[in-house]
Amino acid sequence: MSPTLAGAVARYKLFSDQPYARPLIVGGSLLGLAALPMVRELELFGVAPLGWLSLNMLVLTLIWATTAQAWNIMSGFTGQFSFGHSAFFGLGAYATIILTDTYAISPWAGMLLGSVIAAGYALVIGVLTFRYELAGHYFALATLAFAELLRYLFINVPALGGASGFFRPLIREYASGPGLLAFQFGSQLPYYYVILGFLTVVTVVSLAINRSQLGYYLFAIREGESAAAAIGVPTFRYKLLAMVVSAFLTAWPGAFWAMYFTTIRPTTVFDLLINVEILLPAIVGGVGTVLGPIVGALFVIPVGEFVRQSFDIPGLNNAAYGLILILIVLYSPRGIVSWPGRLAELLRARSALLDEDGE
Repeated sequence: MSPTLAGAVARYKLFSDQPYARPLIVGGSLLGLAALPMVRELELFGVAPLGWLSLNMLVLTLIWATTAQAWNIMSGFTGQFSFGHSAFFGLGAYATIILTDTYAISPWAGMLLGSVIAAGYALVIGVLTFRYELAGHYFALATLAFAELLRYLFINVPALGGASGFFRPLIREYASGPGLLAFQFGSQLPYYYVILGFLTVVTVVSLAINRSQLGYYLFAIREGESAAAAIGVPTFRYKLLAMVVSAFLTAWPGAFWAMYFTTIRPTTVFDLLINVEILLPAIVGGVGTVLGPIVGALFVIPVGEFVRQSFDIPGLNNAAYGLILILIVLYSPRGIVSWPGRLAELLRARSALLDEDGE
């Protein structure tokens, strides 16, 4: 290895070991996302390399990055793998649209109420599952069952919109005009920065938990719940807290979804594939890391959307998601965020091997 490359690897290792490294990288990533709508229009030799990234694709990317970040607080930090976060996503969407459409109440109030309802539903799920010590695939199936319960409830109750769901209300029905208070805009760019704001808040919460005593308790539960309980960690209480916080934050992008798209139906916001969309960015990016859900979403969602737009084959983007997941699980179980560290380790190992050969 050349002295320049060796020095770069050593500096990376030194930087990554610093306590300020993670917040700095996360903050830089969020600033990069803030500049992305402008950067994608820049041309290089008459060609815009990022021009294929539409604003709609970027908005979808940040929606799933936000939901994955919220899911990660529960499943990544505690190791309790949830496959039913579509329940919280859908509750946030429906509470927002019902209050706005039926009672002409601000969608922001609907989002807050939806978050509280989602947190309450998570509390019920947590008490029933954690009290009976469900874990692993049993816990995952239980959370899926609770999500499916809501899907069938909303399909069959006319007062909740039935199978046809709700259309997004006209602005004049509850506000004086488009803007932040109305949660509706005349172009896609404001929507992008609203969901980026949501992602920033959820990421800050995730980072704060990660670096706090609460985070240490959650990681102890993930690494060995029995051992954590043996040293005095109240595992039931902290698992429940993680689930409630995760559900509360998952409802936010659900509310955004309701105000971004023209219509919502139980078969969309409570759909089984919504759970896949929620957890996939975190798994691909790096479960249990703060940066992983963001990196994973930036990789997975554009790839899936590119496949969907390039090939007129229904469901091909879901097949692409499945292939990405298989490759990550087989060859990089710690996710994309582990790649720089793995590359540095490989370079150091190669350098040591060359040094031994030289001797």
